[in-house]
Amino acid sequence: MSKKILVVDDSLFIREVLKGLLTKNYTVVEADTGSKALAQFEKENPDLTLLDIVMPEGEEEGIRVLQEIRKIDPKASVIMITAVGQDEIIKRCKKLGTKDYIVKPFDHQMVCKTVAKYLS
Repeated sequence: MSKKILVVDDSLFIREVLKGLLTKNYTVVEADTGSKALAQFEKENPDLTLLDIVMPEGEEEGIRVLQEIRKIDPKASVIMITAVGQDEIIKRCKKLGTKDYIVKPFDHQMVCKTVAKYLS
């Protein structure tokens, strides 16, 4: 059985790119909002979550979702997806227990290596 990844991003383009990169080796489920992300997390129990920081509800939505995921499963593996220049937010996310982060625009090989690092 392949490992399951939850990809959370409000951008369909980003979700499609990540899905294209990851479906060869993993099962990928998606969400485009924070509330859908939490519902998918509880339903699917993913091995890894790729979570965008900035979503429709604002700059804090990804952090709020991260906090809720940590309440559901304190050991959950979460990698944040961030834009260049969000260093302070990245520091906050690391304090909240994220495993790593991926910076947009991202390098496809780096995404695959980062994901594999936490799912091998």
